Amino acid sequence: MDKSVAEIAELVGGAIVGDAAIRITGVNGIRQAGSGDLSFVGSPRYLPYVETTAASALLVSEGVTCQDKTVICVKDPYKAFIRVIQQCVDRGAAHPFEGIHDSTVIGRDVTLGEGVAIDAHARIADEARLGDGVVVYAGVYIGRGVSVGAETVIYPNVVLREGVTVGARCILHAGVVLGSDGFGFAPVDGAWFKVPQVGTVVIGDDVEIGANSAVDRATFGSTVVGRGTKIDNLVQVGHNVEIGDDCVVSGMTGIAGSATVGHHVTIGAQAGIGDHIEVGDGATIAGRAGVATSVKPGPWCPDIPPWTTIRN
Repeated sequence: MDKSVAEIAELVGGAIVGDAAIRITGVNGIRQAGSGDLSFVGSPRYLPYVETTAASALLVSEGVTCQDKTVICVKDPYKAFIRVIQQCVDRGAAHPFEGIHDSTVIGRDVTLGEGVAIDAHARIADEARLGDGVVVYAGVYIGRGVSVGAETVIYPNVVLREGVTVGARCILHAGVVLGSDGFGFAPVDGAWFKVPQVGTVVIGDDVEIGANSAVDRATFGSTVVGRGTKIDNLVQVGHNVEIGDDCVVSGMTGIAGSATVGHHVTIGAQAGIGDHIEVGDGATIAGRAGVATSVKPGPWCPDIPPWTTIRN
């Protein structure tokens, strides 16, 4: 990153107070920032740090002035800061390997797009399809007939069981399991009889799933995670669950079978959502909540500028 304050102000639509020619070479939090860094003041509680920060420039709310500091005044400093990171910062997108490692085992009738990179000891089963630019880290298992969209990154020890579909530009962190059997059992003569799980899992574009999370295969049909949804670590998504677009699901949450979660839903950590529950669009579920009845839709704004939605 090497941008002038003027260039950054143009990118975020801000007004400069101070030296527009200052060069910005990095970003950091207001307490950790040094010379050459851009930081931001996201809320009034950070205003005391303005006098002590070593940042070369700050993104601040409209109407805020800072003596002896170069600032860019914007409507929402946090969202502006995100845009700068997205557009200007090299986040180390290049992975430490390219091509297909000699130890990779590739089955029959596998389709690999242009620029696919596969690290050591991965297994790609028969009839799998990997789109352009897919990155597969060491120890990944991709089952028969799996489809992975372009530019998706699959980190070590991920398992994609047979028939699973993953969209484009997804990130699957280490230990994710998609398409293991749903927890389907029926009592028969005093014992538990396994109900065959013959459905699949469909993951939309731009989804991120955290480490050691699991999305179970549907009993029939599909378990679905919608476009742009972000799932934290250690989350369990049961069979036939449907999660809408642009949801956030925090760590250690469990969503039981056949629950339906609408679009733009926020779910706090360690929440539990019962089976067959319906959570309306825009609803918020607090951390450690137990949801035993359906939840009405909540407020959300559909007119957010595209750049404020964090994409991978």
